[in-house]
Amino acid sequence: MKKQKRRTRRVFRNFGYLECGAFADYLHEMSLKGWHFREWRAGMLFEDGEPADITYCVEVFPKGSEMDIKPEEPAEEYAEYCRAAGWEFIDGERKFCIFRKKEEDAVPIVTEEERFANVTKAELRRLGSEMLTPLIVGVLFWLRAMGSEFADWMFSNVNLTLLLTMTVMISVRIIQCIGTVIWAVSGKRKLNSGRKIDYGKQHWQTIWNGVSVLFLAVIVLLLVVEDMAVEGIMLAVFVLLILGVSWGIAYFRPTRSGNWALQISVGVAAVFLMVMVAVILAVSVPEEESMETALAELPLTQSDYREMEGQPEWADYQYMESVLGTWLRGRVSYEEDLSDGEEEQSDTLRYDVYRSEQPWLLREVWQRETDRADVISGEAEIWGAQEVKRIGSGQGTGILYVRWSDAVLILQADVMPDEAQSRIIKEKLAL
Repeated sequence: MKKQKRRTRRVFRNFGYLECGAFADYLHEMSLKGWHFREWRAGMLFEDGEPADITYCVEVFPKGSEMDIKPEEPAEEYAEYCRAAGWEFIDGERKFCIFRKKEEDAVPIVTEEERFANVTKAELRRLGSEMLTPLIVGVLFWLRAMGSEFADWMFSNVNLTLLLTMTVMISVRIIQCIGTVIWAVSGKRKLNSGRKIDYGKQHWQTIWNGVSVLFLAVIVLLLVVEDMAVEGIMLAVFVLLILGVSWGIAYFRPTRSGNWALQISVGVAAVFLMVMVAVILAVSVPEEESMETALAELPLTQSDYREMEGQPEWADYQYMESVLGTWLRGRVSYEEDLSDGEEEQSDTLRYDVYRSEQPWLLREVWQRETDRADVISGEAEIWGAQEVKRIGSGQGTGILYVRWSDAVLILQADVMPDEAQSRIIKEKLAL
């Protein structure tokens, strides 16, 4: 008679090192239901059998690594030592080693002091390694946001969300580290007083996983809403690629060195592909089509307030919006039609309009932009503004800075506007 294949069940549950006791209890509960842990393979694999009261022990192996997908040689040697003590080694992953009690008189694998030291060190190292990348990225984001790219971050919902996400991730890791230190201090006191340390379930990990997924979904949704659907799709594909590779690694279980090599290779390949896609998208729109689109969107060009010769040779329009305010950026360059032998001349207009109901934001933009400008008396009345500053004088090349209670205008032109032209510009830009 053909032997019937035993049924298996894959369970996706994660336990932290502080939860090693809860992990062992979970495996015991599953065995009472007839599901016996066999191995890790893209999740915990359980085999169907007769219900049994099996005692499990989940230990944190100090010589293990977060990159261990299967037991390495030191863990196998450790398993031989534990077998002699009456414990059967089942499987290992990361720094976890799972044992099944085989002898009734089996002695504890480690002392309470050793277990406490192993768990505490492993948990702190894990939190430290997981905090390193968010910390580096978060610091870089904040340096950029508070530096020369201040407006790019403050007037972009996507950038603000990224900044918030990295800040929350760092804060959570710091809180977790503090919580682990408090737990360790409490555990040390329990050891000294002869009390037992609880390695039970830590519910914050489940909450944090849910929050992480929520942040990722919000970022993808924002990219789509902000007319950055391509970037949103690229991010979603990148995440799916990472999940797929992670699943493959967890299923095929390469060695520690193989895991390192595979993750580095996939990471480099993913970054290369994203850069290539970004370059292709950047050059896919013809320059003429891009300029025509910009000219149709721009609320102001030189021809709106003075006579111009020739046609625009280059134009750019950008509009950014966030919960803090909006930023409109316009760039137009005309090339004059000249007779043969004469040197070509161009006339360029650049302007930025910042709008916000947050006084501190406009004040910060104003201070950052007007460090080199001089206050001009008399022009505030023309613009109906609180303050006007200028670089340059007369109607030659210059930069004009105008501030209202809810807006800031920065206008740079090869030919600065006169009083009548200034009023037209104000009307065109709805200031």
